[in-house]
Amino acid sequence: MRPWEVALGKFLTPWEENEVVEAAILTGSYALGLQTPRSDVDVYIILSDDVDWRERGNVFVDGFLIEYFANPVRAVRMYFEEELAQNSRGTARIILTGKVLFDKTGIVETLRAEAEEYMRKPFPKPDPLKVELAKYFLWDALDSLKDSEERGDPSYSYLYHLALREALESYARFLRVEVPPASKVYRLFSDEAFRRAYLFPDFPDDEFVALFLRAMEEVRTGNAEALVNHVLEKMGGFRIDGWRLRTGVKV
Repeated sequence: MRPWEVALGKFLTPWEENEVVEAAILTGSYALGLQTPRSDVDVYIILSDDVDWRERGNVFVDGFLIEYFANPVRAVRMYFEEELAQNSRGTARIILTGKVLFDKTGIVETLRAEAEEYMRKPFPKPDPLKVELAKYFLWDALDSLKDSEERGDPSYSYLYHLALREALESYARFLRVEVPPASKVYRLFSDEAFRRAYLFPDFPDDEFVALFLRAMEEVRTGNAEALVNHVLEKMGGFRIDGWRLRTGVKV
């Protein structure tokens, strides 16, 4: 066995012996063979619905950092629902891409069938009010970026990447696609094998992807502006002059 597998085995022993633990799954980069020297070993532990707690933690075993999540079955199902409403399929992806370490009750097979359904379910339709607000916030993010550049403000780099994040998240929700996690977005957009391993479909706008990658690779206001303007155009256009949004007030 490889050293990390030995460490994982030591970590798992008390969990597997616990009667309220039904299964454990190896997830993340180690499950997919994509680990790096700084990768931790991710473990998803499924508890019986008899418990009224959940737990997450980190522990070093033989020099390997093991990050674990322990949830009762009902919580896993709750995450399926909650994440779908937030344009995410994180838990469903964990269940589907993970490797079973042990399964006392067969619950993993059941949850995988449910996870496959959630991977096919559509994300919520964008709320027109939120779309209009998102367009304003995008314009404002770009304007703040330009202002910081003109003033030589040290916050420029911070504002630059916030603008990129705003563009990505707003546009993904508008298109009803999953919002890629920040730590993986560059590889998801640039590496097809990596994208397939994590069960991410191709982003539906190739031009956006090209603009986003260019903006990440070269920090320049013009690149951020091209990206934001592309998103604003695709979301129906935006003009700050005369823009207004009237909504009701609850009393």
